[in-house]
Amino acid sequence: LHAVARRKQKWSVDPRNSAWSKDESKFGQKMLEKMGWSKGKGLGAQEQGNTEHIKVHVKNNMLGLGATINHEDNWIAHQDDFNQLLAELNDCHGQGET
Repeated sequence: LHAVARRKQKWSVDPRNSAWSKDESKFGQKMLEKMGWSKGKGLGAQEQGNTEHIKVHVKNNMLGLGATINHEDNWIAHQDDFNQLLAELNDCHGQGET
């Protein structure tokens, strides 16, 4: 088995996919229009939903979803919270510090 070399992802000419969003022949858009929706209105009973397309951001690192680079700072904050919780539990149950 040979390892396959990784390739950089190439950006298309239209990274926001605006050609697709402006295409009015899509099945879903036609179906919504048959039910009374029109361009510029939001979805929902009072048309309160978003009127713009969802914006997408490229995740180009090897971290998991929701991960941050400053994980060491998060660890310290969580450790402080945990120590505070243990101190409060000891106070409630009448035990002194060990």
